[in-house]
Amino acid sequence: MEYNPPNTRERVAARRQRARRPTDEPAAPGWRRRLLDSWHSGRIASGAIFAVSCLALLYALFSSQFRVQTVEVVGVEFLSPERIVDAIPLRGQPIWLIDEEQTIAPLLASPFVEHARLSLILPDRARIVIVERQPAVYWRTGGVDYLVDRQGYVIEPAPAPPPDDALVIVDTSNLPVKPNMRLDTDALALARELALLLPNEVGLQPAQIGWDFGLGVFVRTAQDQMIVFGRSERLERKLTILAYMLADGTPFTYLDLRPINPYYQNRTDGRP
Repeated sequence: MEYNPPNTRERVAARRQRARRPTDEPAAPGWRRRLLDSWHSGRIASGAIFAVSCLALLYALFSSQFRVQTVEVVGVEFLSPERIVDAIPLRGQPIWLIDEEQTIAPLLASPFVEHARLSLILPDRARIVIVERQPAVYWRTGGVDYLVDRQGYVIEPAPAPPPDDALVIVDTSNLPVKPNMRLDTDALALARELALLLPNEVGLQPAQIGWDFGLGVFVRTAQDQMIVFGRSERLERKLTILAYMLADGTPFTYLDLRPINPYYQNRTDGRP
């Protein structure tokens, strides 16, 4: 039986040699050291602030204190505030998640609304400011009178006949009209000017102010004369020519002021 003698001295020498050999692996610090380094570097404080911020954000988003409870409507005269509130579901919504422009969009599609603005007031209030379209003229087509605002937008069919002093524009083309449709703004502006200038500057009281797709704006007198103005360009010159013909007593049944050299006709056979 063979016996291996112990090599204790060699093993001890080898362990000492390994202990003295340098290593590239850094020594891992203990948990106390890591905690102290985190405190001095501010990582612990930053983490605490982040956690508190997340909790505050969750509280603000889901707390009932920051949900819309009161909706105020300002500026309405014809519209019902209750219908506006019902059209925009704001109550109970988190105030932080409401998009003002997207929320107010359904109101802007209404033919009664010219402008609308939504303001959110912390912690739980919403304020809707409405600028309604105000009727300025009546547009008569197909036997129906429509209310039209100053920007030319059709509001709705008139609920009652126009008053005696209202400006009524008669559309002889009988084109279809519907709410929120925009009419010829130049025609509306010219009709308003003629209603003011003809009696005051020319001495002519129009019996009717009309509009035709091919002619533009025209005026009929009590003597069944038809005076075509077309569009608003060179309006001063057109009024001057008309005033001269009326003062001179020139007989005519049809006067077209649109060309550079206006022309007129005086028919007695009943034809236009």
